[in-house]
Amino acid sequence: MRLERMTGWQDPRFEALWELYEASFPAYENRTLPDQKRAMEDERYHVDLIYEGDQWQGFVMYWQAPGYFYVEHFAVFPCGRGKGYGSKVLTALKEKGQPVLLEIDPPEEEISIRRKGFYERNGFCANPYDYQHIPYKKDDVPHPLVVMTWPEPISEEVYQGFRRFMRDVVMEYSEAKENNNWKNILKFN
Repeated sequence: MRLERMTGWQDPRFEALWELYEASFPAYENRTLPDQKRAMEDERYHVDLIYEGDQWQGFVMYWQAPGYFYVEHFAVFPCGRGKGYGSKVLTALKEKGQPVLLEIDPPEEEISIRRKGFYERNGFCANPYDYQHIPYKKDDVPHPLVVMTWPEPISEEVYQGFRRFMRDVVMEYSEAKENNNWKNILKFN
């Protein structure tokens, strides 16, 4: 398994990537196409394609944040699921030598409970913070997520830094940046 960085939306594979992206996540967890294209111009943002031999299996989209990687979106084509690509990708990210941070839905339904278990089996731990994800689209509302990290839980200071990174960097590539109402959920001490 190898990861290959897609360097721009002009890549001929982008259309298929976008289809998998839209099919893999609820609409409120996705950027608009124009915002995704803008995000891909930011050097801190990585869109890595997952390959096994010459077969494209999925993608991982992550940010190089100060002192850690933030995994924003991660998906495998249905035909590649259950073959260990998810664990291999997480191992590849961990081998880059920095902590890894990601978010999952609260473990309330079978699929979200299984997802949490998958990340725990890969060494991630849930953090105790009451986290609301800023909406990508201007008409959506914040939604609760669980922050998971590897190799250990994060401090309050790192958590607050993550929230600032979300506000100041990640969400600059969203419709929501035009709606100041969501900033009310980001109250800092």
